[in-house]
Amino acid sequence: MMVQDRSKEAREKLEPVEYDRSIEYIWEWFCDLSGGRDYTEVGPLPLTYTEIKAWSELTKQGPEAWEVKTLKRIDRLFISESLKK
Repeated sequence: MMVQDRSKEAREKLEPVEYDRSIEYIWEWFCDLSGGRDYTEVGPLPLTYTEIKAWSELTKQGPEAWEVKTLKRIDRLFISESLKK
């Protein structure tokens, strides 16, 4: 049985996304939060406000309301894309 390397195919489909570098820290926050998320047999569980609050207290980040909304939006997109696989 031959195993296909789909990672090359996936990388070729990725297109660079333009974004404002001044908000790159929010992506870094999301990656940090996402690294501690729980999973089920179906896929990743959404980040909760409780988890975000605990993370912000532990890391002393103190995100503003719009930053939390942005984290939640990124998370919804992450979950949506994860479930497509």
